[in-house]
Amino acid sequence: MKRSLRQNLCVLAALLLGTSLLITDYVDARGGGGGGSRGGGGGSRGGGGASPRVNRSSDLQNRGNFSNRSQPSRDFSGRQGERQTSQQNRQGERSARQGERQTSQQNRQGERTERQGERQTSQQNRQGERTERQGEQQTSQQTRQGERTERQGERQGERSERTDIRQGERSERQGERQQQVSDRQQNRQNFIDDNRNGYWRGGGWYGGGYYVPPGWGWVGLTTGLVIGSAIATLPPYYNTVYVGSTSYIYSDGIYLQPSGSSYTVVAPPIGAIVTYIPDGCTTITADNTLYYNCSGIYYQPLFENGSTVYQVVRF
Repeated sequence: MKRSLRQNLCVLAALLLGTSLLITDYVDARGGGGGGSRGGGGGSRGGGGASPRVNRSSDLQNRGNFSNRSQPSRDFSGRQGERQTSQQNRQGERSARQGERQTSQQNRQGERTERQGERQTSQQNRQGERTERQGEQQTSQQTRQGERTERQGERQGERSERTDIRQGERSERQGERQQQVSDRQQNRQNFIDDNRNGYWRGGGWYGGGYYVPPGWGWVGLTTGLVIGSAIATLPPYYNTVYVGSTSYIYSDGIYLQPSGSSYTVVAPPIGAIVTYIPDGCTTITADNTLYYNCSGIYYQPLFENGSTVYQVVRF
């Protein structure tokens, strides 16, 4: 920008200088010719009364004036040569500056080309890095997916194994319970057959207590088991049942609760579920529902875990 301004100022100064030289030459040329003419005119006007010598002097003067008039022409030619030399110098300077500009432009073009190549190389490198990272991410994702699938398979296998184990344990416990029930029923039946000639009322409820089950073998205890009374030892067979968080000892229709070192006779807890009821119970139907009446204690049969159980509903 500054270089262009300097060039414009130099051209403007050269034009002003050339214009001033032309005006000066023109003024000089006009001034010399006029003087000689006016001088000649004077000599002519004086020729009427002058001698020939005077006329010769006038001629000499006129010739001198003519010689003076040719001098500006030579000055003009010199200045014109100077102007041409200055113009050539300026032309040379313009050519040099133009060459410099072209060289600078070529340099800038080369730099732009080099930077563009560097940018393209950098872009290709980044693209390669992105592609590499994307491949690594895909590989990592596939690895994690495989690990998740493997862990899921392991968990599924463990769940299946635990389910099989629990199912086997439940089946085993259920079989044991059924066998215990069968054994107790058989023991009671055997005791009844041996001691009561086939007639047995079980641990029947009589309002204030229970009749002693023959299966207990306490033949000498004929007054029954009154509510609130205590016995020192557990029956020969029993189960533990729960109503909520309260536990009870159940044996052949009779319910007990631990109390210190003895066991207290309690009333049948409503909601208690037992796996068997005393022999000799009768069946009744009320509102299309079957119940068992065990000497005043009413049980409702239910189906639970593949077997029949009995729940106390009234006494």
